[in-house]
Amino acid sequence: MTAVRVAIAGSSGSIGTQTLDVVRAERGQYEVVALGVATSVDVLIEQALEFRPAVVAVADPAQRARAVAALPFAEVVP
Repeated sequence: MTAVRVAIAGSSGSIGTQTLDVVRAERGQYEVVALGVATSVDVLIEQALEFRPAVVAVADPAQRARAVAALPFAEVVP
């Protein structure tokens, strides 16, 4: 079975974290390909290290550099 690819905007919020709980519980059924936050870079980094998405989005330009430094495997976009 092919995993369902998911992108989660607002991954640090309530719905985003609940979605990641489902992905965690159903390992192999879903593949996280992108995560996005407005400003919660610490949460995003933790999530990205666990789920290894190809792309992460950080809306706050002041926080974006931290994601770039911490996540060399991911493309960091605005």
